[in-house]
Amino acid sequence: MKFISIAKKDFKELIRDRRGLMMILLFPLFFMLVFGFAFGGMGESNQPHNLAVVNYDKGATMPSTGEHVNFGNNLTKILEDSKYENTDVHLFNVTQTTESDADKKIKQRTVDAELIIPENFSQSVVDLITATLQQSSTGTSTSTISSNVTSTIIIRGDTGYIAFGVSQAILTGVLEQYKDKIVSQVQNASTGSLGVDSNNYLQSKVEAIPGTSSFTTFDFMAPGMMVFAILLLAATVAVALTREVDRGTLARLKLSKMTSLDLLLGGLLPWSLVAAAQVIILLIVAVLVGFHWQGGLYTLLLAVFVGIIGGVASVSLGMIIAAFARNDRQAANMAPLICVPTSFLVGAFFQLPQVVIANIWGQPFQIYDLLPWTHVLNALRSTLTFGGGWDTIAYQVGWALILTIILFIVGVVLFSRNRLRAEN
Repeated sequence: MKFISIAKKDFKELIRDRRGLMMILLFPLFFMLVFGFAFGGMGESNQPHNLAVVNYDKGATMPSTGEHVNFGNNLTKILEDSKYENTDVHLFNVTQTTESDADKKIKQRTVDAELIIPENFSQSVVDLITATLQQSSTGTSTSTISSNVTSTIIIRGDTGYIAFGVSQAILTGVLEQYKDKIVSQVQNASTGSLGVDSNNYLQSKVEAIPGTSSFTTFDFMAPGMMVFAILLLAATVAVALTREVDRGTLARLKLSKMTSLDLLLGGLLPWSLVAAAQVIILLIVAVLVGFHWQGGLYTLLLAVFVGIIGGVASVSLGMIIAAFARNDRQAANMAPLICVPTSFLVGAFFQLPQVVIANIWGQPFQIYDLLPWTHVLNALRSTLTFGGGWDTIAYQVGWALILTIILFIVGVVLFSRNRLRAEN
């Protein structure tokens, strides 16, 4: 098969060009080291924090009126309406969802924190109100009033994520104010109150999602460095392909009746191996500088597979660049102008604002999801950072494959039309 011969040729040339190969592998290492040692968290003031609320509250009946109330809904409404002091900016963008979906959103960092309201929350508030009224009317000390129901609100998130640290601090303050306001309102409605300890009825605790208790910001960014390295392959591929044209290598190869698909498919094999090597090498370096790798060998194999898909996408992008570059120097200049902004667009360096354009298969589809590297990045984070298996990355891998195939077809068509036919 001709593409196998092309693959062998490209692989030999890749090995012989040791300087170029070392540049491909070592340049991303520099960024990994810089971010690993020197990266600091960045936070924005007066910006709404994305909050997922899971409300299990079943409500309760007020003993004095017989009215059925749901204080879980009341607390959710307060969170939705809360604003920064002296501004019109809300504290939270609240999304009401399920616990499993909220955990997924935390791992993807589409929300900063998750608030879980227990099913007995309303009953605890009712007991708190009742105890406050009894104490106000009888003057009974807090030690003689029994606490019937105690509920605990859970604030869950990635404790290594700076946005979670800020969100959970604000949430804790809001919850304390909520408890104090309930007691003070009841006390103001009566006289001679001695005060009730609201902590006997309503409590909160901060909880890390599994496997993230020791996470740092770098743990979330390390997979982004891998995607950045994979994207840089496009520049090398573009230069290599234009050089083949300039040297007349393609003209000689075409005498053997080589097709465009043979040439480009053959080039995929060595560059895919480079992408796999980059994932492994960068993971080793990341671990050495503090990356908390999860899941062991299984997640590494999944990451290599995902990296190969990203490598094929980058090779395809390199074909497109080479299709429009007149020579290898122009390709070398054009490629960074495309690859570097793309790495920012896929969220390799920092989280981007949500721009949802559709809902597909029950999942929000953002404008960035039109790029295969976005799904490659999400899959790498899911498996390496959070230790997820195939079931957690199947959706992302599926989209990465579809978009990579489309990109490869576009690359083959454009390169064949613009560069190969010109040699006839």
